[in-house]
Amino acid sequence: MAKCKCSKRPKIASQTVQGIAPCQNGCFDVCTNPICADPKVLSIMAPLVYDEIGINLCTNFDLGVDVATTYPMVTCATAKVINATYTYGDGNVVIDSLVGRPNCYSVTLSNITVEFAVNLYDANGRLVDTIYPTAVYLPSDTTAPTYDDETNPTSVELEIFAPYGYSYTAGETATTPVINFIGYLDSNNYLQQGLNLYGIAKILDFDITDSTATVGLTLILQSMYYAGYKVASAGRIETPKGSIISPENTDCMMFVAGDLLDLAIKPLDLGAPFYEERLKNSCNTPGCGNQACDTVETVPGIEVN
Repeated sequence: MAKCKCSKRPKIASQTVQGIAPCQNGCFDVCTNPICADPKVLSIMAPLVYDEIGINLCTNFDLGVDVATTYPMVTCATAKVINATYTYGDGNVVIDSLVGRPNCYSVTLSNITVEFAVNLYDANGRLVDTIYPTAVYLPSDTTAPTYDDETNPTSVELEIFAPYGYSYTAGETATTPVINFIGYLDSNNYLQQGLNLYGIAKILDFDITDSTATVGLTLILQSMYYAGYKVASAGRIETPKGSIISPENTDCMMFVAGDLLDLAIKPLDLGAPFYEERLKNSCNTPGCGNQACDTVETVPGIEVN
């Protein structure tokens, strides 16, 4: 009976896959024959929020367009934060380590320019246009038009638990800590390890005559780090499919009307009770797979008993 002869040459592999037990009559190698099924447990790398704190701010600002003249049919509006810009240093954003408390930081937020996407609607709820005004929240100058001692002061100081520290400016010598802003531009709609900041807006007053808006802003500061976790699997997503109806019965039309293609190879269950990590060996013989390797044909360069 033919058997797979696994190479004894040492290779570097994870503990998960290097200790896979051979099957009864040969080797089971997921490198050549992956398992197709639904896993019971998923091993994932997840962005975990370790701490977060939010504040509410509010100010009134000019929309930068004569709404009554340019959009006479507009009656209401909504706002979304798409970007925020800030610099670091005195009078701006500052991140300080807390003496004797190495896992926490004091973050001072100041002089943050927020860019909004303001949707303008008519009386029937139809979108007329979108404008993109900006406003300074937490202005460092008390003479700024958006400054208000109670609703939009010059700065706020937040304390946050960030046990793995913060990120640094790319290209710097690891001396300038940074806070990643999560927005809706292609350049900032992502998470980064360390400190992240994002904003949620609500229009509290929309003055068409004066072309101004009073916008409440929630700023949320969070510390986030990626970590590997095991989570129970509830199965794959079943993607809804649209069909093209045709009287023709060609192979192409049957395919178009049929089910969607899907990648069915499942990830390994990396631990108890399934121990599928043992299904990988340093097996060099083509054909070693889901069945015992008792029908392996002789292949040039491969030794078979």
